[in-house]
Amino acid sequence: MIVSLANDPDIVAVVPTLAGNLPRLRACIDSVCASEIEERLAIVVVWNDPRVERVDLGPVTIFEPGLNLGLPGGMNFARDAITAPRLWIIQDDMTVPSNCLRSLMERQDQADNPAIVSPVILNEQGRVPAKSRAGTVRSDGVMDQWYPFDDLSPEAFDPDVRLDWVSLSGALVRCDAWDAVGGMDPAFYPLMHSDVDFGYRVTRSGMTVVLEPSAVISHQRNGSTPSLFARFLYERNAERFEAKHRTPRSVESEDRSESTTEIASREASVMVVDFAQYAERYIDGTRDMISALEQSVAEHYQHFLNIQSQAVALEAQVHERDREIEQCHLDSQEAISRLMASRSMRVTRPLRFLGSLARKIRRD
Repeated sequence: MIVSLANDPDIVAVVPTLAGNLPRLRACIDSVCASEIEERLAIVVVWNDPRVERVDLGPVTIFEPGLNLGLPGGMNFARDAITAPRLWIIQDDMTVPSNCLRSLMERQDQADNPAIVSPVILNEQGRVPAKSRAGTVRSDGVMDQWYPFDDLSPEAFDPDVRLDWVSLSGALVRCDAWDAVGGMDPAFYPLMHSDVDFGYRVTRSGMTVVLEPSAVISHQRNGSTPSLFARFLYERNAERFEAKHRTPRSVESEDRSESTTEIASREASVMVVDFAQYAERYIDGTRDMISALEQSVAEHYQHFLNIQSQAVALEAQVHERDREIEQCHLDSQEAISRLMASRSMRVTRPLRFLGSLARKIRRD
């Protein structure tokens, strides 16, 4: 049942968005609205790009923070206004089938009451792609293994595999667990590794996170992020995660002395410089690679020219040798002709005839 945020919902789906692709955003929200549950579901959209004019998205509540808070900042911003016991994290480049939320809720309602239940995605073969939805972290803060380890059918999931974190796209989160660790860290701006950090803090606090293979979503991964920027964010936030968790420490909630807006503003301003430097290094590296390729092509072309020159020289030598052989043949023919026409050949012709006749008689 879809209700407004003010109508005491049991679950709130939160959709942070830059609204850069409105048809995709509408498809996402329509799929959430089609969820088949008896519980009361409200939908909140965090409008992260103030440059884009708001549009009617149906039965949703729209929050406008006035700047791009990123996904973790947007989730924190929404959480501060939500009283429901569960959050459903929705990215604007995904859609959910009508039974997805029900499957997530049924798993969370089991005896172990996991703090986070995350759905899966399927490839064209109907299998969950390797390294797509969860993982483990070493004690020194380095991401260790990704799960599933290989492409896996939903029926083959091992419920006993220990997970330190799960992907938050489509994940259902208990709000008490959210609050216990201080929510998401907006410093993982605007998105990447924020789910790893949040899940790892949840599991280090003694709670569990799980995947639910019966809950399936469709997700256009990095659908809102240009490829070079996505690569930059992955590397940058991976380093941030390792630095944050390198030294084992007692579990405590995130320091919220700074507001989400302050953290996101700082990270966004610093990121402009960091990405400019990263892009410059990338351009320099690409330029060096192009120069090396040009040098390699030039060297190979010169090698080809050298071989071609050698082939021309060899061909000339062959022609010269052929000419010499032809001349020798002509000289030999001329010498034979002179010999056959000589006086000695005429004088000895009868003797040669008799010799030939004698040999024939002996054979007979």
